[in-house]
Amino acid sequence: MLNWITNTISSLSYLGIGLLMFLENLFPPIPSELIMPLAGFTVARGQMQFIPAIAAGVLGTVIGALPWYYAGKILGTERLQQLADKYGKWISISSKDITKADRWFDRHGSKAVFFCRLVPGVRTLISLPAGISGMHFHSLGSQKEYAAV
Repeated sequence: MLNWITNTISSLSYLGIGLLMFLENLFPPIPSELIMPLAGFTVARGQMQFIPAIAAGVLGTVIGALPWYYAGKILGTERLQQLADKYGKWISISSKDITKADRWFDRHGSKAVFFCRLVPGVRTLISLPAGISGMHFHSLGSQKEYAAV
């Protein structure tokens, strides 16, 4: 995996960083914890500029969150519950689990998105309940919510 990430960044430069960060948000096994440090190493060697490398990573990550966000927004709670009841046995999830998660997300969604975006693997999946709840893309919550944190 390390060689593939290194080769992608070397051959595609900023586009490679953006592409890898996009894919990392779709498929959790691709670790951004390798992508961005390698991008930083490339910057330190003088082969890339700092600001465009960061911008490519951020842009790739934001675009990568969109498919999961819109899947949640389009499918909605009821459809996901139906899918869980039909196929959830393969991943040990039921419609009851989705209902409990939905209630929890209604109470803690803004904080959950903020903190879960920092956790590898979870950062991919947190976009789904954000979409289901119709969370605004540009807001992570009010100042009042974070005062309690």
